[in-house]
Amino acid sequence: MDHITLLRIYLRPYRSRIVILTILLLAGIGLQLVAPQIIRRFLDAAQGGAAVQLLVSMGLVFLVAVVAQKAITLASTYVGADLGWAATNNLRADLTEHCMRLDMGFHKLKTPGELIERIDGDVSHLAEYFSELVVQVFASALLLAGILIILFREDWRFGLIGLVYAVCTVGLLRLIHTPSTRVWGEISRGYADLHGYVEERIGGTEDIRANGGEQVVLNGLYPRMALVADKRVKAHLWGGVTFHSSYLLYMVVWVFTLGLSGAMYTRGQISIGTMVMLVSYIALMETPITYIRRQAGNLQKAVASIGRINEFLQLEPEVKERVTAVLPSAALSVQFDGVSFAYKDRLAVSDGGGVREQWAVSSEQLVMSSEESPNLAVSSPPISQSQTVLQNISFTLQPGKILGLLGRTGSGKTTLTRLLFRLYDVDEGAIRLDGIDVRDVALSDLRGHIGMVTQEVQLFEATVRDNLTLFRNYDPATPLIPDAQIIEAIKTLGLESWYNDLRDGLDTMLKSGGQGLSAGEAQLLAFTRVFLRNPRLIILDEASSRLDPATEQLLERAIDRLLHGRTAIIIAHRLGTVQRADDILILEHGRVAEQSERILLANDPSSRFYSLLQTGLEEVLV
Repeated sequence: MDHITLLRIYLRPYRSRIVILTILLLAGIGLQLVAPQIIRRFLDAAQGGAAVQLLVSMGLVFLVAVVAQKAITLASTYVGADLGWAATNNLRADLTEHCMRLDMGFHKLKTPGELIERIDGDVSHLAEYFSELVVQVFASALLLAGILIILFREDWRFGLIGLVYAVCTVGLLRLIHTPSTRVWGEISRGYADLHGYVEERIGGTEDIRANGGEQVVLNGLYPRMALVADKRVKAHLWGGVTFHSSYLLYMVVWVFTLGLSGAMYTRGQISIGTMVMLVSYIALMETPITYIRRQAGNLQKAVASIGRINEFLQLEPEVKERVTAVLPSAALSVQFDGVSFAYKDRLAVSDGGGVREQWAVSSEQLVMSSEESPNLAVSSPPISQSQTVLQNISFTLQPGKILGLLGRTGSGKTTLTRLLFRLYDVDEGAIRLDGIDVRDVALSDLRGHIGMVTQEVQLFEATVRDNLTLFRNYDPATPLIPDAQIIEAIKTLGLESWYNDLRDGLDTMLKSGGQGLSAGEAQLLAFTRVFLRNPRLIILDEASSRLDPATEQLLERAIDRLLHGRTAIIIAHRLGTVQRADDILILEHGRVAEQSERILLANDPSSRFYSLLQTGLEEVLV
């Protein structure tokens, strides 16, 4: 997608504004072209002894033309900026939606800071491109063409001088376009890397300061800033070459124009008014050419940004929809049939003149692989058998039953839940819910039937209502969740006293990250989200591990009500958590080590689960 295509797509909805902008531009250009003609008539009339009243009238006409031209320029600048930001805001929305659709592997490779720079930084360059470059360059080109036509009509020699000036300046800009575009692309990538680095380190400030890592952070920051500074110096150097070369060319053209017009005036070939008019038109050419020269840098930024945006839009998620079935609104059975999976997160990235593949390795892969291959490099593509996270997993969970999922860190428990959500697709085998392959279900339908609560609760800087509904009430495609239902869910989970202390009720603003809330309150709010969604399959990832005993009792009662009539998978490290499970599944190195009914395993001294109960889950499964 080139910049012309981009313009056509995102400016199409704003045809009326484009018409208004075009009218303003043409009116402004017309007034600029008329002004030197008024000066000529004024000077010739004054030299010919015209009446003072006529001269005053012509002066007033000139004043009105200049003021009107400035007012129209101001209006066109406003309309152009409004048009540019309206169009690029739509592009931001499309890029954000595209980003949300990409696989988890992409998000492992890209930090939030880098994505912000891609979605906002690159698009901001395009906003300038739409609002300034297109308006100014288009208007300047029309003004330049109008001046050349008038000069050729007056005298071909002056027209030739103006044409040579314009052609030489445009040729100079084209000469530096390619290297400048490359430098600005490197600057954009440098800023993306810098912002991603800073964002990640700021997020880990507590651990960095606690472990004395400030200097290490600075040592990594300096070369990134130096790289950006070096590229910006090169970019400004190219800009300086353009400015001084074109200004030198303008002075040469000015001297030739003065010399030629002066000689013609002394020979009586032109009047004083015509001489001033010709010189004024040549001087006026400097204005559009200056605009074009100044916007050349923005053009190079825009072209570089368009290239990066195209790279971004060309990325396609591997998890694709093929909707051929709909899940029932009842407790779901869960079946894993010979499921094997290995992380293959990768992204083609530029590496100088070529392309290399960047790999992301999950924490589970690192844990599992380090046990078998301590020298595993993160950059190695995860394709060997030792890096397979899940291997030939098969089990069936009946509707309404609860599965206790046990295993050491890195055994594949979290990966198993990610596959249920189709954050990734299996390499081998199939996952079925109520006998339906999850790959045959719409992603929205699938994820609407599954609710998950983890130890880490993500709260947003928004109202209590928006945090509990996850902004669902703003989506016209989904049914509204009434406030009464939200308040009832809050009371059900034992948060009534907390809610009653809120000054603005559901309109109370929460801070990002759950600041100001206890771990128990944040966890119970996460459970309230699940209550409101009413999923048919519940996944609990040790959701009560962060709670004090009193709050945990509230949560246990809430869990009992939540799981009633629903299928559930509970990832547990604690003995009390698995007591409500009907079945037990123990993973070890990505394989099923043991699977059966909890009561049978608990009474079988030869079972692994029996040994875990005797030893203590907390001591063994860490």
